[in-house]
Amino acid sequence: MLSESQLYRYFDDHNVSSDAVQYILNTRNSQPSRMVGTHARNNVCSWFYSEKMERTISTESRTAERAFVVLSEFDRNVFEIWDQPEPVIIQKNNSKGQRRNSSYTADFLILDKDGPCVVEVKDVATITKLVAAKAEDWVKRYDGSIDYLPAKRVFEKIGLGFRVFVASNDLRFRVLNQELLLRTRTMGSPCIVEDDLSNAFEESFCWTLYDLRERMKLNDYTSIIQCIDEGKLFFECDTEMLSEPRGCYLVKRKDLLKYVSEFRGPKIYHDSLLSAIEVVRMPPTAYAESALERLKRIGSHENGRSVRRWRALVKKGGREGWSEFQSLIPKWFFSGNRRRKVNELVEEFLYKYIIEDHAASPGLSDYRSYIRYRVRAQEEHPAYPPAARTTFIRRLQVLSERVALIREGKRKANAVAAPSNPLLRQLKAELAWQRAAVDHYLADIYLVFFDSEECPHVMRPWLTVMIDLATGCTLAFSISFQNPSRRSVAKVMRDCVRRHSMLPREIIVDRGSDFRSVYFSALLAHSKMELVLRPSSHSRYGGEVEGLFGEFKKQWLSQRPGNTTDFKNARGVDGKLQPKKLAVLTPYDFYREFETFISWRDSCPKSASISAPRNILARHMREFPFIGVRQEFNSEYAIATAVDGRNYKIDFQRGLHIGGIWYWSPELNELKAKKNSVEVRCDPENPHVVYALIGNRWVPCYSSRINRYSALDPISQWVDGLIVLDAFSARQKVKAQADEEVVRIIRSMTESRQQHGKSQIAVLSPVDESQEYEEDSVFQLLKDADIQTLEVEDWEVKHVW
Repeated sequence: MLSESQLYRYFDDHNVSSDAVQYILNTRNSQPSRMVGTHARNNVCSWFYSEKMERTISTESRTAERAFVVLSEFDRNVFEIWDQPEPVIIQKNNSKGQRRNSSYTADFLILDKDGPCVVEVKDVATITKLVAAKAEDWVKRYDGSIDYLPAKRVFEKIGLGFRVFVASNDLRFRVLNQELLLRTRTMGSPCIVEDDLSNAFEESFCWTLYDLRERMKLNDYTSIIQCIDEGKLFFECDTEMLSEPRGCYLVKRKDLLKYVSEFRGPKIYHDSLLSAIEVVRMPPTAYAESALERLKRIGSHENGRSVRRWRALVKKGGREGWSEFQSLIPKWFFSGNRRRKVNELVEEFLYKYIIEDHAASPGLSDYRSYIRYRVRAQEEHPAYPPAARTTFIRRLQVLSERVALIREGKRKANAVAAPSNPLLRQLKAELAWQRAAVDHYLADIYLVFFDSEECPHVMRPWLTVMIDLATGCTLAFSISFQNPSRRSVAKVMRDCVRRHSMLPREIIVDRGSDFRSVYFSALLAHSKMELVLRPSSHSRYGGEVEGLFGEFKKQWLSQRPGNTTDFKNARGVDGKLQPKKLAVLTPYDFYREFETFISWRDSCPKSASISAPRNILARHMREFPFIGVRQEFNSEYAIATAVDGRNYKIDFQRGLHIGGIWYWSPELNELKAKKNSVEVRCDPENPHVVYALIGNRWVPCYSSRINRYSALDPISQWVDGLIVLDAFSARQKVKAQADEEVVRIIRSMTESRQQHGKSQIAVLSPVDESQEYEEDSVFQLLKDADIQTLEVEDWEVKHVW
């Protein structure tokens, strides 16, 4: 990012107009003009952390805008990248061909060596549609470049360049490789000796990334990849991946890349290898058998009508370059009536009925809907019969996505939609710590959080899990008795840091309020991580974490007491046999059991790999140490993950009263006669510490039980925090019920006393202190007293489920 002096020197060097300078300054000094992904249905939005800009850059799509940001971040000729710059008013053509004013926000403003430029980013499919549908505004030039004329005219008047960046699928390997190259720029200078590198390439003009590391006896690939970034080594960045070292070939001179294929064995598959083949060139078995039978009959010198026709087909095929076999392949694929059999009026009403009537009637079966359609069709077009039931069902299948959208919303529509083209999908994570997903699950089991002998109090726990998408390993997890919140997110992030001293480069999450909070965005930005929001209401995203939850439910929870995995009809189960009545597991037990489950799961085979997921994770961490974000669990990270609190009043005799606990630090005395309240952040795990903002420092304040807490084992510390923090409200309800029960017991005893008409307690007359005390006087009085036996009832705290 340019300093202020560098910026104005840049303006002078490129003769930037005053209007353009003002536009650039407004963009630099303000937040992005709009929030990306507000109306997105299938887009994967992300907030990419730019080392160049030292801030996050929002992108609205994974394959187009994010690709542009990565390419710009990697390009040393690009000095600044600003997302969602200031909007401008443009004139574009509407559907009637009339020009109308409209507000327009470009995707990016960049400052590069050629001057400032505004950029609109689109993918190939979108550009193709726009050029065809809105040719007056979107123009394709002879050189293949695209112009958006309404925006270009406005920005040229301001004095800024404007261009359209078209993101093609061919960039997917380049973007992935440049991401890895960017990660190594923070790892210091390469430790490779130039002479050693030269000696290696004197032995062979090309090496695979894997073999070169073995040859130079390096522990990891960091130094070699840094040499690539510095231009000392070259590889085919558009067809090979650095994350696959055995298939990535390196050379010292770029012009030698074209000869590498001669020394590399042929691949089973590569891009552009496969395409659709006509039936005449590769017939199915039935077609081939028929063609062979025809050849046999021609060879037997038959002279029938069919044989003569087949001979004519052979001659015709020969003129077109076909063999005899290809010429005689049957044309059965042309069979059938290609003309529409349903009258156009019938077709239009059928379509209208499905969209307006059938889709708007949830719960109506297809059969009943068809009967309704027949009745209305007879009224609508009596001259033509209604469509057959088979035709009706086929039209429902064709319109299933739209019907689902109207009937059950986006989630159902996304579930029934056809899969996307695998060749056009974004590349999956290839290396550990490159990308991780976090999600929540309300576990199908009851845990005992308070036990009063025969009456245990139970709750269902929430699981929050972070899973590595490249290896499938579980990186971290947290358990809570509260609904998903910032505290749940903070706990899972802390657990990951404590276990691995590392965080994933990207976090993919759904659009829940806890993940869209300013707290979570700021936490990831603090660690220089990228936040990625998957499309809302799309069940096909997040399958990795959902798969783990499904396995845990079916393979483990279904065998534990108190589970609800097959509990569907609560009213059909005897009250004594309900899962919550059978619960015996405590949070401590549940923590240990889930830890055991993920340890077992990470040791099981996955896909076609010959190594267990945990072994792959360890190998990737050893060979690609620059992928993850290094993070130590220290005071700074503890406060960064503390949940934002509010101001609390200070009692200078007792301290801060938060959640029924008193906290104190001697440094609070500094605020005497200055302030009577202080801003506090609450620790999401440790119930015996909070962080108070005193002066310009966050100071930890402790409760009186902090020493005992520090002596507990790790799981007991976690359980203590879970019970005190997450189960606080539930325990307060139990306490309130106990207080009510005390009132009932006292009232019952009072009523019993009144029924007997006399006291149930022996009353002794006072002893005259002036008289000499006799040792057995008290016992004599007790002997003579009229004492009735007390009737004491057994009592317990009754729990209301």
